[in-house]
This record gives sequence, C-alpha cells and structure tokens, in this order.
Amino acid sequence: MEVTHIQWPESEDSTSLSKTARLYLSQPHKMTIQFPSVSFDCFQPSPAKKFVSLTKNPGVTDGKISTVFHELKPLQPDDLIGEWDGYILTTGHPFEEELDTINWFGNTFYSTEDVAPLIVARNGERVPFEDWGRASLREIKYHGVLSTTLVYDKRPMMVHYRAVKHNMVAGCIESKEWQGKVYFYLTR
Repeated sequence: MEVTHIQWPESEDSTSLSKTARLYLSQPHKMTIQFPSVSFDCFQPSPAKKFVSLTKNPGVTDGKISTVFHELKPLQPDDLIGEWDGYILTTGHPFEEELDTINWFGNTFYSTEDVAPLIVARNGERVPFEDWGRASLREIKYHGVLSTTLVYDKRPMMVHYRAVKHNMVAGCIESKEWQGKVYFYLTR
C-alpha cells in the first residue's frame, strides 16, 4: 500500500520547532508503507475439520473424500482397540448397499491380532458378522503414509485408517472383488 500525500497538522506552538522541522512539516511528503505478505493457507480448515464437514453432506464424491482422506494424520494399531460405531460416507458404491443389507453397525478391535471387521446389529445387540471372518491390524504404507491397515484373513480386502480426532477415525476399503473404494468413519 502506498500513501501519496500526508498533510501534517499545524503545531500550536510552531515557534518552538526548528526552522528545518517547520520546513519539513510544511511540505507534502511521499511515504511507502510495506505490509507483510500473509498466506491465506493459514485460514484453511484443518483436514480433520474438512473430513467432519464431509460426514454432514450426503452424496459427496469419492474424489473429494479421497483428497481429504489422504490429508489426514496416520494412527497406530493400538489406537483402534475397542468398540466403534460405523457410518458409511455415501458415494453410490455398490458395496454400500451390501453393508446396509447386513445391517453393518461398526467394528470391534479386540487386539491387533483379533478384529471383528464387521459388527452387525441383531436383536438390539452388537454381534460379529462371521460370514466374512476375522482380520488383523498392520502398519502399511498407503499413498506414501505409514498408517494402520486392517487385513482380512479370508477376503482379498484391506481397510486403511486415518485419524480424524480422538473419538473418530476415517476408513477407506479396497478390494480385488470390485472397482473403486468405499469410505466410512468410525466413532466411539
């Protein structure tokens, strides 16, 4: 920003000013003021906030979810131990309908070596969906990030996880059985 003219106020006691000061103040002066450059990147929402906003907008494209998913922080296998409730991020993938049909409710991670990857709701209770077997957790590099991945014992399928916040994780399911990816999130 450049200020081209400044009119200095008249001093009440201009006689107390030196002749040089009076001459200086009587003339218009050009002044350049430099403001620091500020990147607006610092005003962008965090990847976690972006992901949470995606959970509130049904029908988001898988491309948008994928972009935000890959910005999220990795997590350790032990971070997942416990019961989690699951929610699908609806993109229209056929596997979403299959999860809905079996009444998918979430996941239970008993340990890193014993995971019930599909918990369903039956008669008001959480029970493992044994038709798909069990799984274990491993640290696998996915899109350049070492994070926790669920590996099915009997299915050609993996689920990659990223941290959203202390009680929420994002998941990305990949399988050799179908094209594309399925995105979901878990809360506890």
